[in-house]
Amino acid sequence: MNIGHWVTKRAIAFPDRLFLREAEGEDRRYTNAAFNERVNKTAHALIHLGVSPGDRVGAIMLNSSEFLEVLFACAKLGAVLVPMNFRLAVPELSYMIGDASPRVMIYSVDFIEKITEIKENGVRCDTWLVHGRDADGPDTLLSDAVSGRDESEPTPKTHVTETDPILIIYTSGTTGDPKGVMISHRNLTFMAIHNLLGYGVDASFISLVTAPLFHIGALAAAAIPVLYAGGSLVLKRFFNASEIIKLISAEKINYMFAVPVMYQMMSDAAEWQGADFSHVRYFIAGGAPMPVPLIRKYQEEKGVSFAQGYGLTETGRVSSLPLSDSIRKAGSVGLEEFHTFTRIVDEHEQDVPPGGSGEILVRGPNVFSGYWNKPEETKAAFTGEWFRTGDMGRRDEEGFLYILGRKVEMIISSGENIYPAEVERVIQSLPEVKEAAAVGMPDEKRGEVVAAFVLLRKGETLTEDGLIAAIQDSIAYFKIPKKVVFVDDFPRNSSGKILRRELKVSFV
Repeated sequence: MNIGHWVTKRAIAFPDRLFLREAEGEDRRYTNAAFNERVNKTAHALIHLGVSPGDRVGAIMLNSSEFLEVLFACAKLGAVLVPMNFRLAVPELSYMIGDASPRVMIYSVDFIEKITEIKENGVRCDTWLVHGRDADGPDTLLSDAVSGRDESEPTPKTHVTETDPILIIYTSGTTGDPKGVMISHRNLTFMAIHNLLGYGVDASFISLVTAPLFHIGALAAAAIPVLYAGGSLVLKRFFNASEIIKLISAEKINYMFAVPVMYQMMSDAAEWQGADFSHVRYFIAGGAPMPVPLIRKYQEEKGVSFAQGYGLTETGRVSSLPLSDSIRKAGSVGLEEFHTFTRIVDEHEQDVPPGGSGEILVRGPNVFSGYWNKPEETKAAFTGEWFRTGDMGRRDEEGFLYILGRKVEMIISSGENIYPAEVERVIQSLPEVKEAAAVGMPDEKRGEVVAAFVLLRKGETLTEDGLIAAIQDSIAYFKIPKKVVFVDDFPRNSSGKILRRELKVSFV
């Protein structure tokens, strides 16, 4: 079964049950039957545009019914959806589009200026479709492309199997170039199954989807498991703490995925005191560890527990912390998922005993199949059947996993992954800069933000504001350093490598 069959089966078994509601502007609600018809029409539109099995369909889209319609349409056809982070800068998006070579690119009207610049930079695509009303430009409206198409089930040119890719999600690479993580129908199915087994997701669940669906966290935690189980979604595009609290109460939301900073904002909102969360089963926190005081605040003041865990784009969730252990095992990311196996190994790939630290290796049906167009990186990412996460961890005597740090010095800011190399590359492109090193700086709201240490060329001058202004159009805003420190030299080891640990000490 490919995941496109999910909406077909739901439409047959429970045609009148609610599939989703959009809580944005025009109030739109679709039953299982109505949503399946919309998916089929979208699939026939893509066929008309020449999309065949294996072809990529790019998406730079806000959360919407159409985003999910395109996903399931691609699934039914055997095509591959490539959702892209709309927060990225034009050069970053241009690279991804060039690398994925989609036959069709679909973008929300909110990003028409970025798309115009991408086209001006010479990026090519057979067809560009714009999603949204009042789009003023040369590209066909997605709604016009779909209008009038057949509502019957599409017939793909070849049989779609569970091992075929359904998604390519780009994640930052250690070299600075993003890597396209190929996720199969089987991977996505088991990401859903782990939510059902670990936390009892069922058809009664109503999930508020407010985190952007281009992230595997939102897609594989907030949307896919609930749809697989027969529940329904409420889609919200932007996060406003006051609006979210009101929506949770009004729609009797009982399940939501968000990063810790969002939950902090909700607890600080004026509506917090009067909010009724009695119908909430639990919330899921991802992207960064949940502060224990915040967990206690939700438990004590609202009776809400948190499901926490550990995962990557390449794996989905690897482990889950039982709700009953959220305080007793604070700091842990829980136990490995039912269909997932983990190892913690030393530098010789030998398993370490409980309490020992090492790199976390993962295998299971949720683990991705490889990086798009990057065979060498794919080979290096695995040792036999085990995926190298690049994360350091330890396991206690009860089997609970703890994350100790990152083998690669990745920075996580409000759930966004940032590799130092991609920030350094942009800074070092400035003519005044000789060398740069980016590290994570602790931040109360975001967990971490980027700080840059910069060595200028002899005779050159540059201010912090000047540097930030010079790079702001070349990299996403959340990757822009919040602090710039100019140095005369860097601390280095005997081989000349910059010692990032010593740079980070200044922020402790």
